[in-house]
Amino acid sequence: MRWPWPRRERRNSGGSFYDAVLRAIEAEAAGTATDSGATAAVEAAAGALSRAFMAATVEGPPWAVEAVHGPFLAQVGRDLVRKGESLHAIRMGRMGTMLVPCASWHWEGGHDPASWTVRATAYGPSTSRTWNLPASSVVFVQWGSTPGQPYVGTGPLGWASTTAKLQYQSERSLADEAAGPIAQLIAIPQDGGGGGEDDPLSDLKADIAAARGKALTVETTAAGWGDGQAAAPRRDWQANRLGPNPPPAFVELARDAFDRTLAACGSPPSLHRGREDGTAQREAIRRWHMGTVVPLARLLETELARKLEAPIRLRFDGYALDMVSRAQVVEKLAKAGVSMGVALAAVGMMEDDA
Repeated sequence: MRWPWPRRERRNSGGSFYDAVLRAIEAEAAGTATDSGATAAVEAAAGALSRAFMAATVEGPPWAVEAVHGPFLAQVGRDLVRKGESLHAIRMGRMGTMLVPCASWHWEGGHDPASWTVRATAYGPSTSRTWNLPASSVVFVQWGSTPGQPYVGTGPLGWASTTAKLQYQSERSLADEAAGPIAQLIAIPQDGGGGGEDDPLSDLKADIAAARGKALTVETTAAGWGDGQAAAPRRDWQANRLGPNPPPAFVELARDAFDRTLAACGSPPSLHRGREDGTAQREAIRRWHMGTVVPLARLLETELARKLEAPIRLRFDGYALDMVSRAQVVEKLAKAGVSMGVALAAVGMMEDDA
């Protein structure tokens, strides 16, 4: 058919594994391969979200609560930050409903997500299992996606790939700097080698190696060991250190990239700085909980309720809501004559808002 009828376009979806391998091959060929997930900033954000999800209290039918257990929630939280998507196959096992984590998958279908099918693979210690499943038989959660590829999840490291690259490269450069040789270099007229029998400095080298802080008496090198002052070092027995020496500006750049990466992952940088005071940390955890944990938990709740066909709710510890400040607001509203229910709802402390 020709215009004005729409043209059908056939696409192949390689899912997480296919796209990751293709990007890795292209980056390796271009000499720009990076592993941004190997940095502390990414693990700090992924680990925080993973632990927050794992600590959630699951409400729903008993069989659903058994399936939506802590390890499942922790894996979803980690996958969302690191990969931007998480897929679990809904299977029936000996203990009832199981949510099996899949490492690779391949989508097929049209523009309607209800028509999608997925070829998903889960791995064990010695064997793997592959299923061809409809979209209704998998729990598929995404950090974000594009209209052009709604079946591929894009995480914060993908949306902010330049910042992720900066964080990785700066961290790697500092690691390479720290991995350099560390030694004390002493200028002498000649070096006899590795300390063997023919080495005239063998005794001196042995004494230095065994000194362990003790004072040593050594012969002066001012006479150049018989060759005159022209062959002598400028200063007698001067030791020069060889070791890591990163420029302060570069260290600051790595620290700044650390903060930017955390911000892209929805985690306030002040939450991960040990030098911040308690007030800043409490505000950071409140903003992180309200702006990252709760919205992503609602996204997961919606997907679980639709695929498991059961009401699922994730509830979190109210400590992260800054209870002290909210309690003060409730007290002032109550003194002003506002009913307790209205006061609690105004600060988000009603049970349904937890």
